[in-house]
Amino acid sequence: MKFEFVVDGARRTIALEKKGGLCIVQEGRAVFEAEIRRVSENEFLFLAPGRTAKVYLARDGERRLVSAGGRVFTLTEAGRDPDRFGGGEDGPSKADSSIKAPMPGKVIKVCVAEGERVRKNQSLVIVEAMKMENDLRAAAAGVVTKIHVRAGDIVDAAKTLLELEPET
Repeated sequence: MKFEFVVDGARRTIALEKKGGLCIVQEGRAVFEAEIRRVSENEFLFLAPGRTAKVYLARDGERRLVSAGGRVFTLTEAGRDPDRFGGGEDGPSKADSSIKAPMPGKVIKVCVAEGERVRKNQSLVIVEAMKMENDLRAAAAGVVTKIHVRAGDIVDAAKTLLELEPET
């Protein structure tokens, strides 16, 4: 099964194939085998040669949300809704300049104020989900136009946390 996702603004594609008790992972020319062990309903251990990682999975409609190494990734099956990533490789489009919760969780900290100018990759909001803190950062420089949450709020997946007006 192939998946597309975005990491730091770059679209990537991986293929997963089950083979016996192992999972074959392919990204571009890189191929490796890993053992995946279920710890609980949404928690897995990813065991590859020389590397072990704890991974949390969640679903929001057709989206698959993966939390690993303190980061959250949104996966879609290859060929489905390519615009889901908010404007592709160049960052968010003007039509979708809002920062949304990647999965249900609790707002730990709002790092900015309305009217504040932010730079690309600046921390905006920290949301705790599935025992992991997710640092949501600006995809592009801009100005915070509206904040919809505050520390302590419980949010659903895809809830708008704040809105940015990108610099042109």
